[in-house]
Amino acid sequence: MLQAMRDRVMGWMGWVIMGLIIMTFALFGLGSYLQDEVLNYVAKVNDVEISPAELQLAYQQQRDRMEQVLGSAFDPSVLDEKELRKSALEGVIRRQLLSQEAAKEGLTISDDLLAMNIQSVPNLQVDGKFSEDRYQQALFQRGLTPAGFEYDTRRLLQAEQLTSGLTQSAFVTAAELDRAYRLQAQKRGFAYLVVPASTFEEKIQVSDEQVKAYYDAHTDDFMVPERVRLSWVELSGADLSKTIEIGEDELLAYYEAKKDSLASKEQRKASHILIMVTPDADKDVIGEKRKLAEDLLQQIRDGADFAELAKEHSNDPGSAASGGDLGYFARGVMVPEFDEVAFSMEPGQVSDVLRTQFGFHIIRLDDVRGEKIPTLEESREQLVAELQQQSVDDLFYEQLEQLTDLAYEHPESLESIGDEMGLEISTSDWITGQGGPGIGQYSGVAAIAFSEDVLEQGNNSEPIEVEPNLAVVVRVEEREVARPSMLDEVRDRIVAIVTQQMVREQARVRGQELLKEVEQGISLEELKDDETLTFKKAEGVERGAEGYNPEVIAHIFKLPRPSGDTPVLQGVELKNGDYTVVRLTRVEDGDPASMPEEVRDQMRSGLENIRRTATLAAFVADLRERADIVIRRDSE
Repeated sequence: MLQAMRDRVMGWMGWVIMGLIIMTFALFGLGSYLQDEVLNYVAKVNDVEISPAELQLAYQQQRDRMEQVLGSAFDPSVLDEKELRKSALEGVIRRQLLSQEAAKEGLTISDDLLAMNIQSVPNLQVDGKFSEDRYQQALFQRGLTPAGFEYDTRRLLQAEQLTSGLTQSAFVTAAELDRAYRLQAQKRGFAYLVVPASTFEEKIQVSDEQVKAYYDAHTDDFMVPERVRLSWVELSGADLSKTIEIGEDELLAYYEAKKDSLASKEQRKASHILIMVTPDADKDVIGEKRKLAEDLLQQIRDGADFAELAKEHSNDPGSAASGGDLGYFARGVMVPEFDEVAFSMEPGQVSDVLRTQFGFHIIRLDDVRGEKIPTLEESREQLVAELQQQSVDDLFYEQLEQLTDLAYEHPESLESIGDEMGLEISTSDWITGQGGPGIGQYSGVAAIAFSEDVLEQGNNSEPIEVEPNLAVVVRVEEREVARPSMLDEVRDRIVAIVTQQMVREQARVRGQELLKEVEQGISLEELKDDETLTFKKAEGVERGAEGYNPEVIAHIFKLPRPSGDTPVLQGVELKNGDYTVVRLTRVEDGDPASMPEEVRDQMRSGLENIRRTATLAAFVADLRERADIVIRRDSE
């Protein structure tokens, strides 16, 4: 009976249903299913429902991206889960709006384009070629079906087709570039005086009454979050790899099947002289550059030294200094026109003048390395590693199915799993809904540990693949509900907070007194002798200049221009509590006529990107304004 159920559940349709149920439980808990109304959507966009599973997947992907970007700096404990979930929901709604608009406009993605897009994903390739096995494994890991994944991918490509057509028309005029450069290269003359908040700390005394008053007014800020201790079992591919041995016959068969793909491609070593010409150059410039290239070619044919001419005349900064030497390269590395000529020549031969998108080339072929198939011994280490990894993958997913069955068949304990699969049961430190040390560092673990099924019902979790070939099943062993911190537990934090508030206030008061004196005619230079103050003065300083407080500089460049000889005076409270009195005396715009061409090109590109982003944002905002969007309050 159990086997028959397992056969049905482990089918692809079963995995889709099971994945939706698991992700919905993790997001909303079992309690929502006991209410009168079943939560089968978190939002609707023009009557198209967004499921809890779709939101959970988007949330997890966004969280994973943050973890990848931040690396070791990622700290789950400071993550605002509510804001992250809200951002994920906004992203799903945005994609749905674009997808619906693309369909409305009749944009389609052919099956060939869809297949090419999926097959080009590096993580789905083995030895540079699309792997159906790798594809199925990747979908299995994420609880997806090929049909569902391909449907979502087609929608994304449709949306990209729509947005690409919308944004590629963005352009920036010469007048706009000039205005932007005047601001970017602007220089300002100023002086400022800083009142450091830290100078008041020694005089601050925080009383018990102040601590108690702050605690009473901010009790919710000092809650100890709910936390749990977990027990868990771990299925590790690294452990499985220790049990795998690759036989010589298996290795030889694998080598014979793979040796053609192991062969190194033919490589050619060439040198070139490049006379650079931009694609939009006028006919006179093109003619002049072509004549120079042809003159150089004639000199080479008359016996001139190729390397010396390359050093003197080539515009390729990467090869000119080395006599035009490009080193060895395989077919497809260079632009097609260059490739075609280089791979049709014999060693020592010099080409005719060739034009590409970069300009005019003269190519000399220096050497040819033919295709080479490595011996079994030369490739043994690589092939053994690949066979071991394949065996580990197969064994891991076989045992993952067994782990899944046992976790559901014996939800009340990990003992059966440990005994039957030989897995050790471990215990975690305390973790909260935002994670914690050890196993708590994995985002999926914290999410599932605080789900209704695991936390409230006391069941085992489903297996969570926290890393490739590393899955865990967890259960709650000990639980502490959220509670307000005792005053003594947070006294030091409150003293620090109140102290900071008081020193900020004293710095503000002192700074405003100084500002008043300056407005009445006393110069900043007269006040700078106070050793507790920091004084800076400068002329002709650009944005982001070093040697000055960056927050102050940013504010100075936001101030209005002085009127005649009357300086602009202002007081600024900084983020760290310091107070600054600023005097702006002079503003000098950048001169567009002096703008280097490469700077103009970079600025044009940057402004076009900004315009594309703004255009897309306005387009999505308009779609949203015209759409009928319903967001369930209990999904925010």
